[in-house]
Amino acid sequence: MRARIPSANPRNADYELPEHAETRDGYTFNPREDDWEVVTDTGRLHFHYGDLPIDEGLKRSFKRFIMSRLRSASPGTAAASYRYLRHILKILVDTDKDAKSIRGIHLVNYRASLEQTHLHCSTDANDAVRAWARLGIPGISRDALITANEMPRHVKPRRRALRLKCPVNGAYSNLEYDGLYKALHQGFAEGTISLDNYSLCLLSGAIGARPIQLASLRICDLKISSTASGKSYVIAIPRAKQRGAGYRKLFTERPLIEDVGIILEAQVRLVRVKAYACGMSDPEQAPMFPASHAASTFIGDGTVLAQPTSATISQRIVYVMEGLGVKSERTGEPINVHATRARRTTGTRAAQAGRSFEEIAAILDHSSLNAAKSYIEYCVDLLQSIDRKLAMLLAPMAQRFAGKLATRGNDSNQEIQHHVFGASHEGEGPVDIGGCGKHGFCGLGKPVACYTCRLFHPWLDGPHEAILEGLLARRRRMAEDGSPIVAATLDDTIVACAEVVRQCLAKGLPFQEQSVG
Repeated sequence: MRARIPSANPRNADYELPEHAETRDGYTFNPREDDWEVVTDTGRLHFHYGDLPIDEGLKRSFKRFIMSRLRSASPGTAAASYRYLRHILKILVDTDKDAKSIRGIHLVNYRASLEQTHLHCSTDANDAVRAWARLGIPGISRDALITANEMPRHVKPRRRALRLKCPVNGAYSNLEYDGLYKALHQGFAEGTISLDNYSLCLLSGAIGARPIQLASLRICDLKISSTASGKSYVIAIPRAKQRGAGYRKLFTERPLIEDVGIILEAQVRLVRVKAYACGMSDPEQAPMFPASHAASTFIGDGTVLAQPTSATISQRIVYVMEGLGVKSERTGEPINVHATRARRTTGTRAAQAGRSFEEIAAILDHSSLNAAKSYIEYCVDLLQSIDRKLAMLLAPMAQRFAGKLATRGNDSNQEIQHHVFGASHEGEGPVDIGGCGKHGFCGLGKPVACYTCRLFHPWLDGPHEAILEGLLARRRRMAEDGSPIVAATLDDTIVACAEVVRQCLAKGLPFQEQSVG
Protein backbone atom coordinates (compact mmCIF):
# COMPACT_ATOMS: atom_id res chain seq x y z
CA MET A 1 0.00 0.00 0.00
CA ARG A 2 1.36 3.42 -0.96
CA ALA A 3 2.05 5.68 2.02
CA ARG A 4 -0.30 8.65 2.40
CA ILE A 5 1.38 11.86 1.32
CA PRO A 6 0.61 14.70 3.74
CA SER A 7 -0.29 18.04 2.23
CA ALA A 8 1.76 21.04 3.26
CA ASN A 9 0.02 23.81 5.18
CA PRO A 10 0.70 27.12 3.38
CA ARG A 11 0.52 28.98 6.66
CA ASN A 12 3.55 27.07 7.88
CA ALA A 13 5.73 28.83 5.32
CA ASP A 14 5.35 32.11 7.18
CA TYR A 15 5.89 30.58 10.61
CA GLU A 16 8.68 32.31 12.50
CA LEU A 17 11.16 30.22 14.44
CA PRO A 18 11.02 30.74 18.21
CA GLU A 19 13.89 32.38 20.08
CA HIS A 20 14.20 29.42 22.40
CA ALA A 21 13.69 25.71 21.83
CA GLU A 22 14.26 22.73 24.08
CA THR A 23 15.80 19.34 23.33
CA ARG A 24 14.35 16.05 24.53
CA ASP A 25 16.79 16.09 27.46
CA GLY A 26 15.82 19.62 28.56
CA TYR A 27 18.67 21.73 27.10
CA THR A 28 17.79 24.99 25.33
CA PHE A 29 19.13 26.69 22.19
CA ASN A 30 18.15 29.53 19.81
CA PRO A 31 16.77 28.16 16.49
CA ARG A 32 16.88 31.61 14.85
CA GLU A 33 20.67 31.58 14.81
CA ASP A 34 22.55 30.06 11.89
CA ASP A 35 25.00 28.24 14.16
CA TRP A 36 23.60 26.02 16.90
CA GLU A 37 25.71 24.66 19.71
CA VAL A 38 23.39 22.17 21.34
CA VAL A 39 24.37 20.71 24.69
CA THR A 40 23.30 17.14 25.37
CA ASP A 41 23.81 14.71 28.22
CA THR A 42 26.75 13.20 26.40
CA GLY A 43 28.45 16.08 24.58
CA ARG A 44 27.92 19.07 22.33
CA LEU A 45 26.43 19.01 18.84
CA HIS A 46 27.05 21.69 16.22
CA PHE A 47 24.60 22.56 13.45
CA HIS A 48 25.56 25.10 10.76
CA TYR A 49 23.08 26.70 8.35
CA GLY A 50 24.72 29.98 7.31
CA ASP A 51 26.86 28.40 4.60
CA LEU A 52 23.87 26.85 2.80
CA PRO A 53 22.96 29.21 -0.11
CA ILE A 54 19.40 27.91 -0.39
CA ASP A 55 16.01 29.59 -0.37
CA GLU A 56 15.34 31.21 3.03
CA GLY A 57 11.98 29.50 3.37
CA LEU A 58 13.56 26.10 2.70
CA LYS A 59 16.34 26.85 5.19
CA ARG A 60 13.75 27.81 7.81
CA SER A 61 11.87 24.57 7.18
CA PHE A 62 15.10 22.60 7.48
CA LYS A 63 15.76 24.26 10.84
CA ARG A 64 12.23 23.52 12.00
CA PHE A 65 12.62 19.84 11.13
CA ILE A 66 15.94 19.48 12.98
CA MET A 67 14.45 21.42 15.91
CA SER A 68 11.59 18.90 15.96
CA ARG A 69 14.04 15.97 15.85
CA LEU A 70 16.00 17.37 18.77
CA ARG A 71 12.76 17.69 20.73
CA SER A 72 11.48 14.17 20.07
CA ALA A 73 14.46 11.93 19.25
CA SER A 74 17.93 11.22 20.60
CA PRO A 75 20.67 13.78 19.87
CA GLY A 76 22.50 11.24 17.70
CA THR A 77 19.41 10.63 15.55
CA ALA A 78 18.89 14.38 15.08
CA ALA A 79 22.54 14.88 14.15
CA ALA A 80 22.39 12.02 11.61
CA SER A 81 19.27 13.48 9.97
CA TYR A 82 21.01 16.86 9.78
CA ARG A 83 24.10 15.37 8.07
CA TYR A 84 22.16 13.44 5.42
CA LEU A 85 19.75 16.27 4.60
CA ARG A 86 22.55 18.81 4.47
CA HIS A 87 24.26 16.71 1.78
CA ILE A 88 21.03 16.57 -0.21
CA LEU A 89 20.59 20.35 0.08
CA LYS A 90 24.12 20.88 -1.20
CA ILE A 91 23.25 18.76 -4.25
CA LEU A 92 20.08 20.83 -4.65
CA VAL A 93 22.19 24.02 -4.73
CA ASP A 94 24.35 22.60 -7.53
CA THR A 95 21.31 21.92 -9.73
CA ASP A 96 18.80 24.61 -8.75
CA LYS A 97 19.76 27.01 -5.96
CA ASP A 98 16.37 28.75 -6.18
CA ALA A 99 14.43 25.54 -5.47
CA LYS A 100 11.94 25.86 -2.64
CA SER A 101 11.71 22.15 -1.84
CA ILE A 102 13.62 18.89 -2.12
CA ARG A 103 12.56 16.91 -5.18
CA GLY A 104 12.94 13.28 -6.15
CA ILE A 105 15.81 13.99 -8.56
CA HIS A 106 17.83 15.35 -5.63
CA LEU A 107 17.45 12.06 -3.76
CA VAL A 108 18.46 10.10 -6.85
CA ASN A 109 21.51 12.31 -7.39
CA TYR A 110 22.49 11.96 -3.74
CA ARG A 111 22.41 8.16 -4.01
CA ALA A 112 24.42 8.31 -7.23
CA SER A 113 27.11 10.37 -5.48
CA LEU A 114 27.73 7.68 -2.87
CA GLU A 115 30.28 4.91 -3.06
CA GLN A 116 29.00 1.35 -3.05
CA THR A 117 30.03 0.85 0.58
CA HIS A 118 28.01 3.91 1.68
CA LEU A 119 24.69 3.28 -0.05
CA HIS A 120 23.08 2.76 3.35
CA CYS A 121 23.37 6.56 3.80
CA SER A 122 20.80 6.96 1.00
CA THR A 123 18.37 4.76 2.92
CA ASP A 124 18.87 6.78 6.11
CA ALA A 125 18.44 10.03 4.15
CA ASN A 126 15.16 8.77 2.65
CA ASP A 127 13.94 7.91 6.15
CA ALA A 128 14.71 11.49 7.23
CA VAL A 129 12.82 12.85 4.20
CA ARG A 130 9.75 10.80 5.13
CA ALA A 131 9.95 11.98 8.75
CA TRP A 132 10.13 15.60 7.54
CA ALA A 133 7.08 15.13 5.30
CA ARG A 134 5.05 13.43 8.05
CA LEU A 135 5.37 16.53 10.22
CA GLY A 136 3.67 18.65 7.53
CA ILE A 137 6.62 21.04 7.39
CA PRO A 138 7.11 22.55 3.89
CA GLY A 139 10.25 21.63 1.96
CA ILE A 140 9.50 18.11 0.70
CA SER A 141 7.77 17.82 -2.68
CA ARG A 142 5.24 15.12 -3.50
CA ASP A 143 7.57 13.37 -5.95
CA ALA A 144 10.40 13.43 -3.37
CA LEU A 145 8.23 11.49 -0.93
CA ILE A 146 7.23 9.01 -3.64
CA THR A 147 10.91 8.57 -4.58
CA ALA A 148 11.92 8.09 -0.94
CA ASN A 149 9.29 5.36 -0.57
CA GLU A 150 10.24 3.52 -3.75
CA MET A 151 14.03 3.69 -3.77
CA PRO A 152 15.83 0.45 -2.82
CA ARG A 153 16.90 0.04 0.78
CA HIS A 154 20.48 -0.79 1.76
CA VAL A 155 21.76 -2.12 5.06
CA LYS A 156 24.92 -0.93 6.75
CA PRO A 157 28.03 -2.87 5.69
CA ARG A 158 28.26 -4.86 8.93
CA ARG A 159 27.51 -8.15 7.18
CA ARG A 160 30.05 -7.49 4.44
CA ALA A 161 32.84 -6.78 6.95
CA LEU A 162 31.99 -9.92 8.91
CA ARG A 163 31.62 -12.12 5.85
CA LEU A 164 34.93 -11.01 4.34
CA LYS A 165 36.70 -11.14 7.73
CA CYS A 166 37.84 -7.57 7.05
CA PRO A 167 41.05 -6.67 8.97
CA VAL A 168 39.95 -3.01 9.03
CA ASN A 169 36.27 -3.10 10.04
CA GLY A 170 35.53 -6.75 10.79
CA ALA A 171 35.92 -8.65 14.04
CA TYR A 172 39.38 -9.30 15.44
CA SER A 173 40.74 -12.74 14.70
CA ASN A 174 41.41 -14.88 17.75
CA LEU A 175 45.15 -14.28 17.42
CA GLU A 176 44.60 -10.51 17.15
CA TYR A 177 42.25 -10.48 20.14
CA ASP A 178 44.54 -12.55 22.35
CA GLY A 179 47.58 -10.54 21.31
CA LEU A 180 45.92 -7.21 22.08
CA TYR A 181 44.73 -8.14 25.53
CA LYS A 182 47.91 -9.93 26.57
CA ALA A 183 49.82 -6.78 25.63
CA LEU A 184 47.26 -4.68 27.52
CA HIS A 185 47.73 -6.75 30.70
CA GLN A 186 51.49 -6.52 30.32
CA GLY A 187 51.40 -2.74 29.85
CA PHE A 188 49.36 -2.30 33.03
CA ALA A 189 51.68 -4.63 34.97
CA GLU A 190 54.67 -2.59 33.84
CA GLY A 191 53.01 0.70 34.78
CA THR A 192 52.90 2.14 31.26
CA ILE A 193 49.08 2.06 31.19
CA SER A 194 47.09 3.88 33.90
CA LEU A 195 44.34 2.24 35.91
CA ASP A 196 41.55 4.28 34.28
CA ASN A 197 42.70 3.49 30.73
CA TYR A 198 43.30 -0.16 31.60
CA SER A 199 39.85 -0.58 33.15
CA LEU A 200 38.20 1.26 30.23
CA CYS A 201 39.83 -0.94 27.57
CA LEU A 202 39.26 -4.07 29.64
CA LEU A 203 35.55 -3.33 30.01
CA SER A 204 35.18 -2.43 26.32
CA GLY A 205 36.65 -5.78 25.30
CA ALA A 206 34.64 -7.72 27.88
CA ILE A 207 31.14 -6.47 27.06
CA GLY A 208 31.45 -4.78 23.63
CA ALA A 209 29.56 -1.66 24.74
CA ARG A 210 29.18 1.37 22.51
CA PRO A 211 31.39 4.39 23.40
CA ILE A 212 28.26 6.36 24.32
CA GLN A 213 27.38 3.68 26.87
CA LEU A 214 30.87 3.71 28.38
CA ALA A 215 30.78 7.52 28.54
CA SER A 216 27.42 7.36 30.36
CA LEU A 217 28.56 4.98 33.10
CA ARG A 218 28.61 6.22 36.68
CA ILE A 219 30.29 4.60 39.64
CA CYS A 220 26.92 3.63 41.12
CA ASP A 221 26.40 1.35 38.10
CA LEU A 222 28.89 -1.20 39.41
CA LYS A 223 27.08 -3.57 41.78
CA ILE A 224 29.29 -5.59 44.14
CA SER A 225 27.90 -8.31 46.40
CA SER A 226 29.54 -10.84 48.68
CA THR A 227 28.98 -14.54 48.13
CA ALA A 228 30.22 -17.68 49.83
CA SER A 229 32.95 -18.03 47.21
CA GLY A 230 33.99 -14.37 47.18
CA LYS A 231 32.67 -11.26 45.46
CA SER A 232 30.17 -11.06 42.63
CA TYR A 233 30.27 -8.19 40.12
CA VAL A 234 27.43 -6.90 37.95
CA ILE A 235 27.48 -3.71 35.89
CA ALA A 236 24.30 -1.88 34.84
CA ILE A 237 24.92 -0.64 31.28
CA PRO A 238 22.77 2.34 30.17
CA ARG A 239 20.95 1.36 27.00
CA ALA A 240 21.48 3.43 23.87
CA LYS A 241 19.62 3.87 20.56
CA GLN A 242 16.30 2.96 22.18
CA ARG A 243 13.45 4.84 20.54
CA GLY A 244 11.62 7.09 22.97
CA ALA A 245 13.95 6.39 25.91
CA GLY A 246 15.84 9.29 27.48
CA TYR A 247 19.37 9.42 28.79
CA ARG A 248 20.09 6.73 31.45
CA LYS A 249 16.45 5.66 31.58
CA LEU A 250 16.90 1.99 30.61
CA PHE A 251 19.67 -0.36 31.78
CA THR A 252 20.89 -3.85 31.01
CA GLU A 253 22.66 -5.70 33.82
CA ARG A 254 25.73 -7.65 32.72
CA PRO A 255 27.68 -9.99 35.02
CA LEU A 256 31.45 -9.54 35.00
CA ILE A 257 34.14 -12.12 35.55
CA GLU A 258 36.12 -11.57 38.72
CA ASP A 259 39.30 -10.45 36.92
CA VAL A 260 37.45 -7.56 35.26
CA GLY A 261 35.33 -6.80 38.33
CA ILE A 262 38.35 -6.39 40.59
CA ILE A 263 39.91 -3.83 38.23
CA LEU A 264 36.65 -1.88 37.92
CA GLU A 265 36.25 -1.93 41.71
CA ALA A 266 39.68 -0.32 42.04
CA GLN A 267 38.76 2.29 39.40
CA VAL A 268 35.48 3.10 41.17
CA ARG A 269 37.29 3.45 44.49
CA LEU A 270 39.76 5.90 42.94
CA VAL A 271 37.02 7.98 41.28
CA ARG A 272 35.03 8.10 44.52
CA VAL A 273 38.03 9.61 46.33
CA LYS A 274 38.38 12.25 43.59
CA ALA A 275 34.66 13.01 43.79
CA TYR A 276 34.87 13.63 47.53
CA ALA A 277 37.95 15.80 47.01
CA CYS A 278 36.22 18.11 44.53
CA GLY A 279 33.15 18.42 46.76
CA MET A 280 30.52 16.51 44.78
CA SER A 281 27.28 16.33 46.76
CA ASP A 282 26.64 12.78 45.53
CA PRO A 283 29.92 11.05 44.64
CA GLU A 284 28.05 7.94 43.48
CA GLN A 285 26.89 9.96 40.45
CA ALA A 286 30.44 10.67 39.33
CA PRO A 287 31.35 9.33 35.86
CA MET A 288 33.15 5.99 36.00
CA PHE A 289 35.73 7.24 33.49
CA PRO A 290 36.08 11.01 34.09
CA ALA A 291 37.42 13.20 31.30
CA SER A 292 41.08 14.00 31.83
CA HIS A 293 41.10 17.53 30.40
CA ALA A 294 38.68 20.31 29.53
CA ALA A 295 38.87 19.73 25.77
CA SER A 296 37.37 16.27 26.14
CA THR A 297 34.22 17.24 28.00
CA PHE A 298 31.33 19.65 27.93
CA ILE A 299 30.96 20.33 31.67
CA GLY A 300 33.37 20.75 34.55
CA ASP A 301 33.40 23.80 36.81
CA GLY A 302 35.53 22.35 39.61
CA THR A 303 32.57 21.09 41.63
CA VAL A 304 32.01 17.86 39.68
CA LEU A 305 34.18 15.42 37.81
CA ALA A 306 34.05 16.09 34.09
CA GLN A 307 31.74 13.86 32.05
CA PRO A 308 33.49 12.40 28.97
CA THR A 309 31.97 12.38 25.51
CA SER A 310 31.55 9.30 23.36
CA ALA A 311 34.15 10.67 20.94
CA THR A 312 36.82 11.05 23.62
CA ILE A 313 36.08 7.58 25.00
CA SER A 314 36.67 6.19 21.50
CA GLN A 315 39.87 8.19 21.15
CA ARG A 316 41.19 6.94 24.49
CA ILE A 317 40.57 3.31 23.58
CA VAL A 318 42.26 3.73 20.19
CA TYR A 319 45.20 5.63 21.72
CA VAL A 320 45.86 2.93 24.34
CA MET A 321 45.30 -0.12 22.15
CA GLU A 322 47.22 1.19 19.13
CA GLY A 323 50.06 2.17 21.46
CA LEU A 324 50.53 -1.51 22.29
CA GLY A 325 52.00 -2.02 18.82
CA VAL A 326 50.49 -5.50 18.38
CA LYS A 327 50.66 -6.72 14.79
CA SER A 328 48.05 -8.66 12.87
CA GLU A 329 49.01 -12.08 11.58
CA ARG A 330 46.81 -11.34 8.55
CA THR A 331 48.46 -8.11 7.39
CA GLY A 332 51.82 -8.01 9.15
CA GLU A 333 50.93 -4.43 10.15
CA PRO A 334 49.74 -2.99 13.49
CA ILE A 335 46.16 -4.04 14.21
CA ASN A 336 43.53 -1.51 13.18
CA VAL A 337 41.76 -0.70 16.46
CA HIS A 338 38.40 0.97 17.01
CA ALA A 339 35.27 0.51 19.10
CA THR A 340 33.20 -0.96 16.26
CA ARG A 341 35.67 -3.83 15.82
CA ALA A 342 35.50 -4.52 19.56
CA ARG A 343 31.69 -4.77 19.37
CA ARG A 344 31.80 -7.00 16.32
CA THR A 345 34.33 -9.21 18.04
CA THR A 346 32.03 -9.56 21.05
CA GLY A 347 29.15 -10.58 18.77
CA THR A 348 31.34 -12.95 16.78
CA ARG A 349 32.76 -14.69 19.84
CA ALA A 350 29.24 -15.07 21.22
CA ALA A 351 28.20 -16.70 17.93
CA GLN A 352 31.24 -18.99 18.05
CA ALA A 353 30.18 -20.04 21.54
CA GLY A 354 26.77 -21.09 20.19
CA ARG A 355 24.67 -18.23 21.60
CA SER A 356 21.18 -17.70 20.16
CA PHE A 357 19.88 -14.66 18.25
CA GLU A 358 18.19 -13.36 21.39
CA GLU A 359 21.30 -13.76 23.52
CA ILE A 360 23.55 -11.99 21.00
CA ALA A 361 21.03 -9.15 20.66
CA ALA A 362 20.96 -8.75 24.46
CA ILE A 363 24.77 -8.80 24.68
CA LEU A 364 25.10 -6.08 22.02
CA ASP A 365 22.10 -4.03 23.24
CA HIS A 366 20.11 -4.48 20.02
CA SER A 367 16.33 -4.14 20.07
CA SER A 368 16.03 -5.99 16.76
CA LEU A 369 17.25 -9.50 15.99
CA ASN A 370 18.30 -8.52 12.44
CA ALA A 371 21.73 -7.34 13.54
CA ALA A 372 22.28 -10.48 15.61
CA LYS A 373 21.50 -12.66 12.59
CA SER A 374 24.51 -11.28 10.74
CA TYR A 375 26.81 -12.68 13.44
CA ILE A 376 25.26 -16.13 13.15
CA GLU A 377 25.13 -16.08 9.34
CA TYR A 378 28.65 -14.81 8.82
CA CYS A 379 30.30 -16.02 11.99
CA VAL A 380 34.05 -15.59 11.67
CA ASP A 381 35.34 -19.15 11.85
CA LEU A 382 38.01 -20.22 14.25
CA LEU A 383 41.10 -21.71 12.68
CA GLN A 384 39.76 -25.22 12.29
CA SER A 385 43.26 -26.61 11.95
CA ILE A 386 46.79 -25.30 12.13
CA ASP A 387 49.86 -27.22 11.08
CA ARG A 388 53.59 -26.58 11.28
CA LYS A 389 53.72 -24.92 7.86
CA LEU A 390 50.92 -22.48 8.68
CA ALA A 391 52.40 -21.72 12.12
CA MET A 392 55.79 -20.94 10.57
CA LEU A 393 54.09 -18.69 8.00
CA LEU A 394 52.12 -16.74 10.63
CA ALA A 395 54.98 -16.44 13.14
CA PRO A 396 56.98 -13.50 11.71
CA MET A 397 53.82 -11.46 11.02
CA ALA A 398 52.10 -12.07 14.35
CA GLN A 399 55.25 -11.46 16.44
CA ARG A 400 53.84 -13.24 19.50
CA PHE A 401 57.29 -14.25 20.78
CA ALA A 402 58.30 -11.37 23.06
CA GLY A 403 61.45 -12.77 24.71
CA LYS A 404 65.05 -13.15 23.55
CA LEU A 405 67.05 -16.17 22.44
CA ALA A 406 69.87 -17.11 24.81
CA THR A 407 72.88 -19.40 24.97
CA ARG A 408 73.42 -21.88 27.76
CA GLY A 409 75.96 -21.23 30.48
CA ASN A 410 75.82 -17.44 30.49
CA ASP A 411 72.97 -16.76 32.91
CA SER A 412 74.25 -13.66 34.71
CA ASN A 413 75.05 -11.70 31.55
CA GLN A 414 71.65 -12.53 30.09
CA GLU A 415 69.72 -11.57 33.27
CA ILE A 416 68.50 -15.13 33.74
CA GLN A 417 67.30 -15.90 37.27
CA HIS A 418 66.54 -19.61 36.87
CA HIS A 419 65.96 -22.26 34.23
CA VAL A 420 62.62 -23.34 32.79
CA PHE A 421 61.83 -27.05 32.72
CA GLY A 422 58.78 -28.40 31.00
CA ALA A 423 57.27 -30.85 28.54
CA SER A 424 54.48 -30.56 26.02
CA HIS A 425 52.71 -33.73 27.27
CA GLU A 426 51.76 -34.88 30.72
CA GLY A 427 53.78 -37.80 32.04
CA GLU A 428 56.99 -36.84 30.27
CA GLY A 429 60.18 -35.99 32.08
CA PRO A 430 61.03 -32.29 32.37
CA VAL A 431 63.38 -30.82 29.79
CA ASP A 432 65.51 -27.68 30.14
CA ILE A 433 64.08 -25.40 27.43
CA GLY A 434 65.36 -21.95 28.44
CA GLY A 435 65.97 -19.33 31.09
CA CYS A 436 63.56 -17.06 32.95
CA GLY A 437 64.21 -13.46 33.94
CA LYS A 438 61.47 -13.31 36.58
CA HIS A 439 62.42 -12.79 40.21
CA GLY A 440 60.54 -15.16 42.48
CA PHE A 441 57.86 -17.77 41.83
CA CYS A 442 55.82 -17.96 38.60
CA GLY A 443 52.54 -19.85 38.76
CA LEU A 444 51.91 -19.99 35.00
CA GLY A 445 51.91 -23.35 33.26
CA LYS A 446 55.22 -24.33 31.69
CA PRO A 447 56.10 -24.44 28.85
CA VAL A 448 52.80 -23.24 27.32
CA ALA A 449 52.81 -19.83 29.00
CA CYS A 450 56.55 -19.24 28.55
CA TYR A 451 56.75 -18.72 24.81
CA THR A 452 54.53 -15.61 24.90
CA CYS A 453 56.29 -14.15 27.98
CA ARG A 454 58.79 -11.32 27.49
CA LEU A 455 60.95 -12.68 30.34
CA PHE A 456 61.51 -16.01 28.62
CA HIS A 457 64.95 -16.72 27.14
CA PRO A 458 64.69 -19.95 25.07
CA TRP A 459 67.98 -21.74 24.51
CA LEU A 460 69.29 -21.53 20.98
CA ASP A 461 69.77 -25.31 21.03
CA GLY A 462 66.60 -26.07 23.00
CA PRO A 463 64.02 -28.71 21.98
CA HIS A 464 61.60 -26.13 20.58
CA GLU A 465 60.78 -28.01 17.38
CA ALA A 466 59.63 -31.03 19.40
CA ILE A 467 57.59 -28.78 21.70
CA LEU A 468 55.96 -27.17 18.66
CA GLU A 469 54.95 -30.60 17.34
CA GLY A 470 53.58 -31.50 20.77
CA LEU A 471 51.48 -28.31 20.92
CA LEU A 472 50.11 -28.94 17.43
CA ALA A 473 49.18 -32.49 18.40
CA ARG A 474 47.43 -31.27 21.56
CA ARG A 475 45.45 -28.72 19.55
CA ARG A 476 44.34 -31.37 17.06
CA ARG A 477 43.10 -33.61 19.88
CA MET A 478 41.14 -30.76 21.45
CA ALA A 479 39.49 -29.87 18.12
CA GLU A 480 38.64 -33.52 17.44
CA ASP A 481 37.05 -33.79 20.89
CA GLY A 482 34.58 -31.08 19.88
CA SER A 483 36.25 -28.12 21.64
CA PRO A 484 37.44 -25.81 18.83
CA ILE A 485 37.18 -22.69 21.02
CA VAL A 486 39.34 -24.28 23.74
CA ALA A 487 41.75 -25.55 21.08
CA ALA A 488 42.13 -22.01 19.71
CA THR A 489 43.54 -20.85 23.07
CA LEU A 490 46.78 -22.58 22.09
CA ASP A 491 47.16 -20.60 18.85
CA ASP A 492 49.13 -17.74 20.43
CA THR A 493 51.60 -20.15 22.02
CA ILE A 494 51.91 -22.21 18.83
CA VAL A 495 52.72 -19.12 16.76
CA ALA A 496 55.19 -17.85 19.39
CA CYS A 497 56.91 -21.24 19.58
CA ALA A 498 57.04 -21.35 15.77
CA GLU A 499 58.82 -17.98 15.79
CA VAL A 500 61.44 -19.36 18.20
CA VAL A 501 61.94 -22.34 15.86
CA ARG A 502 62.19 -20.00 12.87
CA GLN A 503 64.77 -17.76 14.54
CA CYS A 504 66.85 -20.75 15.63
CA LEU A 505 66.76 -22.23 12.13
CA ALA A 506 67.75 -18.86 10.68
CA LYS A 507 70.90 -18.99 12.81
CA GLY A 508 71.63 -22.46 11.49
CA LEU A 509 71.70 -24.03 14.96
CA PRO A 510 70.70 -27.67 15.54
CA PHE A 511 67.99 -28.60 18.03
CA GLN A 512 68.51 -31.05 20.85
CA GLU A 513 67.56 -34.62 20.07
CA GLN A 514 65.47 -34.89 23.24
CA SER A 515 61.91 -36.08 22.70
CA VAL A 516 59.18 -34.00 24.24
CA GLY A 517 56.17 -35.27 22.41
